Amino acid sequence: MKLAFVNQAFDTIIPPGQNSVGVCTYGVANILAKSCDVVVYGSKDSNHAHETEFSAQGVKYKFFPTTRGDRWLFDARTKYSRLAPGAPPISTSSLLHPSFARQVAMDLQRQAPDVIHIQHCSQCVPIIREYNPTAKIVLHLHAEWFSQGDPKIFERRLKDVDLVTAVSGYVAEKTRRDFPSIAGRCEVMYNGIDAQEFMRVKDYRVPQNKPKRILYAGAISPHRGLHVLLEAFKIVAQRFPNVRLELVGPEGNYALQETFDVRDGALRKSVAPYYTFKPISFLKAKLFPSSSNQASYKSRLEAMLPAGVAEKVTFHGLVRQRPQLIEHYYAGDIFVLPSVCNDSFGIPVVEAMAAGCPVIASRSGGVVETVKDRETGFIVEKNDPHQLAYLLLRLLEDDELREKMGRAGRERALAKFTWDMVAENMLTRYRSLAGTGPSIPTEASLAPLMEYASANMAS
Repeated sequence: MKLAFVNQAFDTIIPPGQNSVGVCTYGVANILAKSCDVVVYGSKDSNHAHETEFSAQGVKYKFFPTTRGDRWLFDARTKYSRLAPGAPPISTSSLLHPSFARQVAMDLQRQAPDVIHIQHCSQCVPIIREYNPTAKIVLHLHAEWFSQGDPKIFERRLKDVDLVTAVSGYVAEKTRRDFPSIAGRCEVMYNGIDAQEFMRVKDYRVPQNKPKRILYAGAISPHRGLHVLLEAFKIVAQRFPNVRLELVGPEGNYALQETFDVRDGALRKSVAPYYTFKPISFLKAKLFPSSSNQASYKSRLEAMLPAGVAEKVTFHGLVRQRPQLIEHYYAGDIFVLPSVCNDSFGIPVVEAMAAGCPVIASRSGGVVETVKDRETGFIVEKNDPHQLAYLLLRLLEDDELREKMGRAGRERALAKFTWDMVAENMLTRYRSLAGTGPSIPTEASLAPLMEYASANMAS
């Protein structure tokens, strides 16, 4: 069987420095290449590739440069999004790298794959279908579609898709509800982790005087609710002084349109102050790069902390090397994901669990399908620093509970969320689509949706 993965033009696929979608492609492509002919498409610009075509670990990579017109459209559309917070997300815009999509579609015609797996970029579907009328097309959603997008446009794109998959039951169920016409061909394909990176078992024997570490990994962006975490940490540091908070990840605000539905008025309002544009501070940062941008989210977070607490908080920035990031997971005593948006899946949560770290996470989207409340950690309500502080203190003060939840989380992560399992599930579905394997029983395909529904009923 011949498989093709089509990535968004801004996805970084080749490590280091992969984005979340690039990680997903890279994680399964190497495994599927053991039994299939696999080709992966991406942009040369995002992957900093010196060659436009090469093979590695049995996978053929083909990178096309984005055109000047594509880049101009992208920049213009990005600026428009900043000026119009209610605009449709740029990730679903038809103006997103149209020339790149045509180059990929034409090359796919020459490659003639049996199945084309498109990573989230639904705007590529019509042109790819035009050049590949007989291929089976899978559209893999890595995030929900928000109401500010035009449903008629989505409907037109979906009619050319043979199967819609989503990274969580949350995203799949919302898609099935919003687009009933594809409910019968919309399923869940979870994200995963590389189990080989987490072979070591965490050592829970910590010296008595060693500070406890609370870890966050992800974007330093308002939608992740780090302002809520810092409010909680101020309470924690007063009650439990021997503690540190470590924040790992790149700085930069994700666009409101990419993280919140326009109908989420209360949530959008809660993060609005962090999106306020301050021209003087912005201009100063541009003119004097060595000076800090006082309008940045990170600067506002730092300003929240009194001196005695600030010294306990460390911003590590983007950690590009995987071994270094994994060491952070193993060194952490508690992992926190305080999102105020609805996370589609949350790979850092599963990576922390695989390292044996108990997790406290907001009740946000698909996270309730990875974290088992009161078993592998705790689920906390969004925007509630007092509840978050209470649960942090509960784990900090109870070594046995922390170890018990950490071990349970590791067992769950390695049993349910690995790239080997994801690739096996993908291959089964591909063969069913191509008519070379048995059809998928309805019960099996709906099981993740049932688990999502069960987790939300329990709340």
